Amino acid sequence: STMQWEPVMGLSSGAAPTATFPNCHLLKPMPAQKAWSAPQPGSPLAELRKAVQEEDWERNYEQGLTKMNMRAEWSASEERVSTFRWLAFSNSARRVLEIGSFCGAGALALAEAMPADGEVRSLELDPFVVEFGRRFQLKSLAGKKITTTVGPAMPVLQSLAAEANGRRFKAFDLVVIDADKEGMQSYFDLLWSTPGLLSERAVVCVDMTLFKGQPPTRYVKFGFPHRWHSNSGQTEIDTLRAAVQARADLRSFEFGGLLVVTRPEAQL
Repeated sequence: STMQWEPVMGLSSGAAPTATFPNCHLLKPMPAQKAWSAPQPGSPLAELRKAVQEEDWERNYEQGLTKMNMRAEWSASEERVSTFRWLAFSNSARRVLEIGSFCGAGALALAEAMPADGEVRSLELDPFVVEFGRRFQLKSLAGKKITTTVGPAMPVLQSLAAEANGRRFKAFDLVVIDADKEGMQSYFDLLWSTPGLLSERAVVCVDMTLFKGQPPTRYVKFGFPHRWHSNSGQTEIDTLRAAVQARADLRSFEFGGLLVVTRPEAQL
């Protein structure tokens, strides 16, 4: 079954996460923790988010530095950072897969919320944004938990799927899909259909923000060859939502622009 919630503004942090997530049956009783508190001023994560906001992304695209015209808003907001930290901590995640990382703010937030032996495996298409975020990750003690692979996501996912039944493979406890809308259904299906790729308690989060991660196309057919537009991704979002709702083996709910999916027996 699926519960669709309105996006939540201003996620709670610290000792009262249930103020934001009122359906208490979805939560395990938890002691007060600081794992999902907002990044402090001067922290590498706060510095990274500030640098992303100040960067001229349109100029980078015009100069050919990035593969698409990216936007500062694609970086994990303070609300999203708090959500990731809460999900990682409440799920006791030790191995996280991030499909679409942009500059790595989300990956760094996740790494900071995980134990010392935690691992974040990030996949990102654009080398420029990976290098942009790397210097901030290196400033953080948690940065060593992050490994980023540059290139298309599907070949890497297929390689992970082939390894999933190996004795040394460690299943992922948390997956964040925040990439192109055209590919998200394929990414999602591969994750849930591959035995051993996800742990029994796994949580898969899919970003449902319109236009985010969408490659641009020219307005040539409208007579504006120097202008660009992007498909909003609404059709793909609606298709994925309907597919998840139709599955009896999955439970889902939405908040803060994320579709959060687990197995029915998983505790979150």
